[in-house]
Amino acid sequence: MDRKEFLKKFLQTGVGMCCCGAMLGQTLQAQEGTSPSPDTPKPRDWIGDLEKRVVAGSETPAWKKHEKAVEWIKTLLNSMDNTMDPQTRTALMHANGRACYNGAFGVASVEPPDPQTVQRFLDRIESAYKVTREGNLRWFHFSWGRNHQNPQGLIMRDGFCMCPIVESIVPGLSPTYCSCSAGYVKEMFERNIGRSVNVKIIETLHTGAKDCVFRIEIPDA
Repeated sequence: MDRKEFLKKFLQTGVGMCCCGAMLGQTLQAQEGTSPSPDTPKPRDWIGDLEKRVVAGSETPAWKKHEKAVEWIKTLLNSMDNTMDPQTRTALMHANGRACYNGAFGVASVEPPDPQTVQRFLDRIESAYKVTREGNLRWFHFSWGRNHQNPQGLIMRDGFCMCPIVESIVPGLSPTYCSCSAGYVKEMFERNIGRSVNVKIIETLHTGAKDCVFRIEIPDA
């Protein structure tokens, strides 16, 4: 019996493992002058796949990653508080809040809103909030509202933040974190009126309040 005939009979017996069969099959095809089928597994493909499965199975659980992420954020904010002046860290967090808003609603149009759209927005504000006028400035206290919820239905009045990273109150989290929400609100209002507004934090859930309240200062056009 020649070598080629021996290998064929060996494969027919089913004695070889799947990887051995693939290797022998490729040997026969090479001897017969044929190229392997595209579907023929490479001899050691299963090793790489097994390695990926082992690595994936040993990864840190999602809940542990979340815990580590929150602790990292707390450390980062504490470092910012200790190394940055208030104006710098507020500007940084405002920028992050703007980016969050852009991620949710897309980047603002380069064209400013038309005067009619701006007026309708300001009229809604006047009807919903007590607006105070001081010279060429109008201001009011804006809050998310009693029934405002995050996408999962968690309500702020029940002590849940709108930010999914820190939905529940995180002990030891710096109040600097709330400047991110101020930046979010700032972007929202500036898009609707087409000019700069000033946003100040009055109180937040993370400072012990039942809601997040911001003072919005809008200069007259």
